[in-house]
Amino acid sequence: MHSSHRTYKLLVVDDHQLMIDGLCGILKDEKLIETIHTALNGQEAIEMVRQYAIDCVLMDINMPLLNGMDATKIIKQQNPEVKIIIISMLSDTPVVIKLLKAGADGFILKNTGREEMLRAIEKVMNNEKYVSHELTMNMYQHLGTPKGDVSSDNHLTHRETEIICLIADGMTNQQIAERLFISVHTVDTHRKNMLSKLGLKNTAALVKYASDNKLL
Repeated sequence: MHSSHRTYKLLVVDDHQLMIDGLCGILKDEKLIETIHTALNGQEAIEMVRQYAIDCVLMDINMPLLNGMDATKIIKQQNPEVKIIIISMLSDTPVVIKLLKAGADGFILKNTGREEMLRAIEKVMNNEKYVSHELTMNMYQHLGTPKGDVSSDNHLTHRETEIICLIADGMTNQQIAERLFISVHTVDTHRKNMLSKLGLKNTAALVKYASDNKLL
């Protein structure tokens, strides 16, 4: 991590102490993290956010007293600038979409590694959304193409939507090629195909299209 980064106060919310210990263990020596607070349910989470000026919350969904969905809504109403990353075992698309609508900034699976966890924290603190790669794939399959939209004839393939997502993440053709194990030329071909298929002028328009059509 660069030294110019500010550090963040983190809150880990989970009703399983083992999960909390695991996350704290992974994150405790990170330069990015200033302090880590913990809470065992959504109710405690709301109090902790208030009390400790938390920057970023790693939030479980199913918890007693107040679940992650409701806690997310309340925290976002009271402190819109606090970033919330949902950590779940469920890669259930409707749930993911609901949580993003409730105000969550990110969604990662509990089997995520340390690198992805840190990338998610950096992204959301940078005012971007972050959704696990595995989940974005499920979301495309679930959402398909929006109904009654002009794009109904312009079905993007699974691979094309995958590439839009990575472009939107700020990846270069080279990085996308490496991530997907294809050649840079293939990435570029896909991009050109999408532009012509959707009648768009450039990559920025492509990302905007994907965002407008809830593909991201």
